[in-house]
Amino acid sequence: MPRERDARRIAARQAEELASWEGRDLFDAYGEKIGTVSGLGYRRERFGTFWLVVRGTGPAALVPAAQVSQREGRLVLPYARSYVEDALAPGAGGRLSRAEERRLLFHYGLDSELPDGGCPQRCGLCSGGRGPAAKH
Repeated sequence: MPRERDARRIAARQAEELASWEGRDLFDAYGEKIGTVSGLGYRRERFGTFWLVVRGTGPAALVPAAQVSQREGRLVLPYARSYVEDALAPGAGGRLSRAEERRLLFHYGLDSELPDGGCPQRCGLCSGGRGPAAKH
C-alpha cells in the first residue's frame, strides 16, 4: 500500500533526526537541565509516538519526542524537570507495554492520541482489543 510505505518512510526520517539528538542536553520549560538524550527509546506502531531516553542525576526518564522543540540551539521540553522525573522510567526489557505507554501518554497530557478502546468512561485503559471493557 502506497500510503503505508509513505508513513514508514516518514517515520524512518523522524527516527533518523531524533537519533541525531543523542548526546545533546535537554532543558525544561524554565531553562533547567533535565539531562542528556541517550537515544531513541521506543516507538509504538499503534500510537506512532516516539519516546526519547533522557539520563540525568536520577533514573533515566522517557519523554515524548514530539514535545521537544529546538530553541536557540537547545532542545527544550515544555515541562518542569521535576515533572519529567516523575514519569515512568524505561524498563529493562527494551519495550513498552500498551499499559505503560498509556500511562506515559496520560502523564504528559497526550491522552487525546489514545483510542477510547470501547470504554464507557473513555479512559483508554480498559479493553485494548481484549474483550469487554474492564469495570471501573
